[in-house]
Amino acid sequence: MQPTGAGRTCLVLSGGGARGFAHIGALEALQQLHVPIDCIAGTSMGAIIGGLYAEGVSVDVLRSQVSGMDWTSVLSSRPAREGLNFRRKQADEQMPGGIEFGLSDRGQVQFPNAAVNTTQLEQVLTNLTLPAIPVRNFNDLPIPFRAVATNMVTGQKVILQQGTLANALRASMSVPGVFPPTEVDGALLGDGGLVDNLPVDVARQMGAQHVVAINIGTPLESREALDNIVGLTSQMINILIEQNIRAQIATLKPGDVLISPDLGKLSSVDFQGGDRAIQIGYDAVMAARDQLAPLALPPAQYAEWREAFARRAQALVAQMQFNAPLAAVEVRGLAPGVDKTLQAQLQQKAGEPLDFTAVRHDVDRLFGLGDFSRVDYRLIDARQGQTLEYRLQDKAWGPNYLRFGLGLYTDLRNQSRFSLQLAQRRPWLNSLGGEWRNDLQIGWRNRWFSELYQPLDARDTVFISPYFDLDARPVDVYQGDNPIVRYRLNTRRAGVDLGVPVSGYGEVRLGLSRANISADYLLGQTGLVNGQTLREGGVRALAIFDRLDHAYFPTSGWRTRLEVFAARTGLGSDSNYDRIDLSGQADFSAGRHTVELAARAASFRDRKGLGLDYFSLGGFDALSGYREGQLIGNYLVYGRLGYRYELTTPGLFGGASYLGLVLERGNTWTQRSAVSLGDLRQSVGAYLGTDTPLGPVYFGVAKAPGQKVNVYLTLGRP
Repeated sequence: MQPTGAGRTCLVLSGGGARGFAHIGALEALQQLHVPIDCIAGTSMGAIIGGLYAEGVSVDVLRSQVSGMDWTSVLSSRPAREGLNFRRKQADEQMPGGIEFGLSDRGQVQFPNAAVNTTQLEQVLTNLTLPAIPVRNFNDLPIPFRAVATNMVTGQKVILQQGTLANALRASMSVPGVFPPTEVDGALLGDGGLVDNLPVDVARQMGAQHVVAINIGTPLESREALDNIVGLTSQMINILIEQNIRAQIATLKPGDVLISPDLGKLSSVDFQGGDRAIQIGYDAVMAARDQLAPLALPPAQYAEWREAFARRAQALVAQMQFNAPLAAVEVRGLAPGVDKTLQAQLQQKAGEPLDFTAVRHDVDRLFGLGDFSRVDYRLIDARQGQTLEYRLQDKAWGPNYLRFGLGLYTDLRNQSRFSLQLAQRRPWLNSLGGEWRNDLQIGWRNRWFSELYQPLDARDTVFISPYFDLDARPVDVYQGDNPIVRYRLNTRRAGVDLGVPVSGYGEVRLGLSRANISADYLLGQTGLVNGQTLREGGVRALAIFDRLDHAYFPTSGWRTRLEVFAARTGLGSDSNYDRIDLSGQADFSAGRHTVELAARAASFRDRKGLGLDYFSLGGFDALSGYREGQLIGNYLVYGRLGYRYELTTPGLFGGASYLGLVLERGNTWTQRSAVSLGDLRQSVGAYLGTDTPLGPVYFGVAKAPGQKVNVYLTLGRP
């Protein structure tokens, strides 16, 4: 609609990451000044804000949905832990941190193409652009719109004016190295800021007679910030962007308005500063009201323009037929057999109306498998009716995925250990989702665990899992708080389980296993099984449920584990005995305060009197005031009450830090007749902890009555 008087006015919004929140304030101010917007051209974050506004999303919704979003979570490379596949939860607990890379079937090492997986961002953009589903030409939006991207193969500018709006917005902000590039019509597209961060020329092509350009580009760094490779690389990109911005500013004509909000040191990744950026953007436009006055309309005429804009936006919403049954629900992008297997596991079904709760569950579940670099969905108007399509993309750096990890523990006295860890995973061995994984640890403890997980049907309602476990770990025997004997406990175990996944909660297993257990004496002497090999064969039942929101610093949720093992001579065991081990944990939070409750009870019923002391307490998070493994016995009771305060909140690329206090009580006993809750030992401790890319780091002190003060430092899972 051509407004009379001012002529066709086009809004140009630049990229700049989190600084782009200033565009929301700018839009609010333009509305108050009665400046009509007849077309919008944007790059990167400017494309996202501009595209959503062009679709008809109000400033209030932009403020709440975009600025108020948990961007740390949205831009995380992984889904929230609650949405992770249970096997991925176990892998994170066993090897926290670590950077994943790939190994091809030909033995070539391959690395990810970006630091951030954009599945959650794409889901947000898809949800916000649902009214634009029928639109294929962006001229048909309530306000005509263009997004700018870069062809990463040719280096040419790409003006996106057709296709899916969500895909165009995502492509425009595909910062190389941070976000993976987006494929559109066969072209590999990256962030448009590389070639045109302030697309004034695009606005001219749209017929703009007047341009209002909002430039929030990131300023160049000072000399002091250029003393490392990160600073230099960032400066190089900023220089390229600044050059194309200046070239576009030089094309502005009399009657155009350039507004550059003074965002100061607000960085492109400071997503926590959204409200501040919005206010700065608003103030900058209001300060330019005299320059904008010739573009403004009288109140009555502007009200007509706003009403026409609102009608077009409402017409888009009216086309959404979410109450109609879906004609089909499909999974696309993978091998046909894999597509069908995943389709059978979806919660959203064909023949039922679109349920966004079910769709979010499906996307989270598919993303939580950890096997795909992209998971999103789209609605397609087909001849047979509306079709919901889940689009998946295999990770380009597979099919074998590797992670390295480190483990460190020291009590700053004479107990220290270090380990190197490697985890290998090969998913989708077949169309039912068979997966082979290997965990290798070298150092203080040497271990190789290998398991095949094979679902027996497409819905993964039951699975079979053969495994073997080679383990060699030193064990100290104490007299008081001094170790007097050290031996290496060697375990060679093989088994097979039949199991049932329990939704997103966990799994239940029942299986058989055989093991040979022996000891190599390192220091001192002990009569453990007289230095001979003990054969163990029996039946194991295992149930694990995990709903914690973080493996090591949870703020909510619970976890429980029950293992029952019955060794029997008829199954190859030297003796009959039973083991039961039950543990649980629950966390509750209010603001930055978290309370944690944990407990464990275990028993080893040795019917033949083998002389084993099977369970132990002592060390970090297991009666911390005692040395690691200082208390040993066949019966164990343990409880923990913890308090944790969040000192710093997690950022886009860094974890939070915490101060914790812990009160623990527990003990072990050799004979069941000696077990008494009145005999529990006590420990109190305090620690500082932080979540790092290499895993959790703890530095703490703990004291138990009659024991020396324990000081400990841990990294990862030693």
